[in-house]
Amino acid sequence: MQDHQPEEVQTQCYRRILVATGGAPHSEKAVERAIDLARQFGAVLDVLVVVPTQRSAMASLAASIPGSGALEEQIVQTLYDVRAAHLRAVMARAEAAGLDVRPHLLSAARPADVILKMAAETSADLIVLGRRHTTALSANLAGSVGLSVSRAALVDVLITH
Repeated sequence: MQDHQPEEVQTQCYRRILVATGGAPHSEKAVERAIDLARQFGAVLDVLVVVPTQRSAMASLAASIPGSGALEEQIVQTLYDVRAAHLRAVMARAEAAGLDVRPHLLSAARPADVILKMAAETSADLIVLGRRHTTALSANLAGSVGLSVSRAALVDVLITH
């Protein structure tokens, strides 16, 4: 009698992982998961930090004050500097884990569009995001990047909790 071994199941092997992060606690979980997965699969890790170009409520208020142009520029520059520092910190963590890591710092009004475009440009086969909203109502009211990306992505999307 011949010993029959079950056929090996082909497992998904990710070769290029894109993680989008901004430094908030929900995106930190995404970074941790993306680093673990990239290490597990030997994948290249693309780290994307998006600097929002839409005015925040504070920037809009500041813009309404005569002569506030310099303040608005300072707010934008500060946000850019904070996001750039976060990107450097994530890069250091990924490199310390022995990963081949690529940085991307982009400005955009709609982060979901930039995430999808970067996934296509880098040939990512997995996008990793953090879940910000705790309810469907808050996601629908505020607009969910994760929801927008997961609906439009042509590759797997992992949304961490």
